[in-house]
Amino acid sequence: STSRNGTGESMPATQRRCLYEVLEVERNATSDEIKQAYRKAALKWHPDKNVDRLDEATEMFKEVTNAHATLSDPNERAWYDSHREQILRGGDGTGEEGDEEGEGVDLYPYFSSSCYSGFEDDEKGFYAVYRSVFDRIEELEKQDYFGSDDYVDAPLFGDSTTPWLSGPGRFYTYYDGFSTRREFAWCDKYNPNEAPNRQVKRAIEKENLKERNKGKRFFNEKVRRLAAWIKKRDPRQLAFMRQQEEEKSKKEEDKRLREIQHRQMREEAMKAEEDKEIEVDENMDDMYLEMELMQQLKGKKGKKKLQQLLAAKREQGASDQEHGEEEDVEEEEEDDDEEAAA
Repeated sequence: STSRNGTGESMPATQRRCLYEVLEVERNATSDEIKQAYRKAALKWHPDKNVDRLDEATEMFKEVTNAHATLSDPNERAWYDSHREQILRGGDGTGEEGDEEGEGVDLYPYFSSSCYSGFEDDEKGFYAVYRSVFDRIEELEKQDYFGSDDYVDAPLFGDSTTPWLSGPGRFYTYYDGFSTRREFAWCDKYNPNEAPNRQVKRAIEKENLKERNKGKRFFNEKVRRLAAWIKKRDPRQLAFMRQQEEEKSKKEEDKRLREIQHRQMREEAMKAEEDKEIEVDENMDDMYLEMELMQQLKGKKGKKKLQQLLAAKREQGASDQEHGEEEDVEEEEEDDDEEAAA
């Protein structure tokens, strides 16, 4: 059998299984029980362990992974629990069943990894499938737009090569706060033209407005939830997060190296300052000694002291000269002895 996707095109029907059934746990299972069940199922269906039935194992492993990703997240699990019947029932992808018939697109089938095959850019891949769904949402928004201002297009989903900041990042930001601009007239419970008088007509219009707003809130929540569900599994986001972590690590390392360099420069500057202070201290000591000596040389006693110092200096000079001559004589005698020996 076949069904149609969000654009009304024919697509193979996929049997949807309850996520709890996929992991073989009860609906009231604890987070630990879900984790244990996932490990068991993942080990059982890992493609590397099922080379003899690779296609089946690949699909089952993807289904198991998807079930765990949803049920291990408290928010996703709560939303799945409250919409489980609609998700399992699915519809044909056009919104022509049940209470959401006027929405024009059934989003429930897309809360499952079974709606796409791999992360390539082919027509059955992750990017083509979800691009088609959100193109359909945008198309319906334009058709039913009732605003007075010019319509502003929503950011595009892109493909595997679309840069995060200029594509998917803007897309997810927009749909994270999505608010439909459609009228939702199909939510009206009563026909105001059938009102017997003006008072009843106003009451009908008030009730219809309440139902329309209710329908809008419900639709907005589904679109936002689907965008969040996709974002969590989008390889482009994972790659961008890794890039951000690498850049952050590099910045931290560069900061650490700069701090080390600055610390070394401060230590060298402090050492140079200390050496300069020591040299200044020594110069100051010499200056004080000279001042003290000059003070001592004042008056008659000072002259006598100066003569004594000069005499001592001459005597020291003579002694140094005599000592130098003795060394020269000794060197000459040693040279003579060496020549004689030769």
